[in-house]
Amino acid sequence: MASCEKKYTILLLSAPIGSGHKLAAQALEQSFALADNVQVVHGSIFDFFPGSIGNAFLRFYLWVLSYCPWLYELAYKWGNRQSGSLWLRNFINGTLASLAQDFIVRTNPDAVIATHATPAGIMAIYKKKFKPDLLLGAVVTDYTVHKWWLCEGVDVYFAASENLRAQFDGIDAEVLPTGIPVRRQFYQAYDRQELRRKFNWSEQDIVCLLMGGGEGLLPMESIVKAFHGYLPQRLKIIAVAGHNEILQHRLEIFKEIPLTVYGFTDDVPELLLAADIVVTKAGGLTAAETLIAGCNYIIYKPLPGQETGNAVYLEQYCGAQVAGSPQEVKTMVCRYADVDSQVRLLQRQQRSLKYGKPGAAEEISNYILKKLEK
Repeated sequence: MASCEKKYTILLLSAPIGSGHKLAAQALEQSFALADNVQVVHGSIFDFFPGSIGNAFLRFYLWVLSYCPWLYELAYKWGNRQSGSLWLRNFINGTLASLAQDFIVRTNPDAVIATHATPAGIMAIYKKKFKPDLLLGAVVTDYTVHKWWLCEGVDVYFAASENLRAQFDGIDAEVLPTGIPVRRQFYQAYDRQELRRKFNWSEQDIVCLLMGGGEGLLPMESIVKAFHGYLPQRLKIIAVAGHNEILQHRLEIFKEIPLTVYGFTDDVPELLLAADIVVTKAGGLTAAETLIAGCNYIIYKPLPGQETGNAVYLEQYCGAQVAGSPQEVKTMVCRYADVDSQVRLLQRQQRSLKYGKPGAAEEISNYILKKLEK
């Protein structure tokens, strides 16, 4: 990690819409912490207006995802057209840039890294109006690039893959295919046998991990019920319900097949590193973590919008499978369970080496510090 005597303030700016944007910022903070000349400040666009407004927006957002995903798809596609929506983006970002001024002046950052499209746009406008020499980076936390990410004034974009470079055409900024930054817990050295002993799994067990993010947005009950009547020998199903206490309770009283249930847990990195199969959504951070672990990756019914784009990319370039029903999940899991254990282990190692990018956070932090030191 680069270092010098001057103390730099790095503002990591995200939006609490889904957990991935904040987790990417936390991964960057871990990497910047290796330098003794950096002060990291976390910020959220929700810091710029009353908390009640932000909480109401989050409740509405989760309600739309759960009950009206078609509405989110409509808004996402409309916003991704070059014409017709950018006026709204610029209006929102301009308004929030004015509201953010006091916060940014107090923070006085030398560099800002945005992990969501809206703070990237806010800071691009702020930079143009108030601080032209500000170093501004944006970490695109998906495997597709929505047009609201593309703003004049961003100096550098950190992308998930070289294959996404064409989606930045027309923007005057550097594009670096670093990968999506993930926390160190997902790629630190570990003994897989020891982890499996911790969870009471043998080397012969085939462990299928069901995850739906912090909100438990995965129909785990339906997926688990699909295995009723036929459960492959030595298959263990582990369900992580996150903060969804109702789902956790309903899974805990499910008796048709053996099932281990977790609520919100800090053991997710270890569970992922020790599991064989992961059935989950197509969020960018979840995908990056799964690819580093090398698990057999099954994406269940991606939500309209960026998840659909992520799923297309991950299926085409990273060996993921997309399931459209609980029965399809069962078929994919059972097919993988028939593979020889040594072959499964070799495939896991190959996937991790080929698709995982554990060095993303360090590459991004090194780049920012070198730019500041020039």
